[in-house]
Amino acid sequence: VLTVDINEGGTSILSTKNTIDTTEKTSTTAATPAVISDTALADDAEITIDIDQVGDGTAKGLKVTLLGTKT
Repeated sequence: VLTVDINEGGTSILSTKNTIDTTEKTSTTAATPAVISDTALADDAEITIDIDQVGDGTAKGLKVTLLGTKT
């Protein structure tokens, strides 16, 4: 399982990290869905994407998309 974490200012915004199961191409069908614990990102916050677990090593071309609205 490939595990991806999204951080705002060095702190995870996920209480359950995003996973992509082996042989899958997206996290949509993950056995354990990601849970977002911080839905309000600060203006001009530094966002980093960390690979916490590489799975079986065959994953490549990771794309992460964040969608939101300014309030």
